[in-house]
Amino acid sequence: MRIKFFLTIFFLAFSSPSIATEKDYKLCTIGGYFSGTHDKFLSGLAAHIAQKKNVFGTPICNAAWENAFRIGEKLYKTGRVQEQAEGEIIQQAAAFSAKVYDAISARIDF
Repeated sequence: MRIKFFLTIFFLAFSSPSIATEKDYKLCTIGGYFSGTHDKFLSGLAAHIAQKKNVFGTPICNAAWENAFRIGEKLYKTGRVQEQAEGEIIQQAAAFSAKVYDAISARIDF
C-alpha cells in the first residue's frame, strides 16, 4: 500500500496531464518487475511500449521501474511475496504477460 501511495503522489507531482496517463506508467512498473526477474523479452517489450508512449526515462517511470525491479529481483531470489503492494505488481505483470502470450498465440498458425 505504501508503494502504491508513493507512486501515486510521485505521479501527481511530476506528470503532465496532456502527455501520459497512470496506465502508461504501469508499463514502467511491469518492465522493471520483469527486468528484476531476468525476463528480457517481457521487460524489453514493456520498455518499448513505454518509450512509444513517451514515458520511458522520465523521473516517474525511472522510480516505478527501480521499485518494481527490486520486487522482481526479491521474488526471483526468494520465491516469496511479502507485502500486498508486491502482490499487486506481480498481478499487473502476470496480466501483461497473459495478454502478450495470448496475442502471440492467436497470430501463430501451426
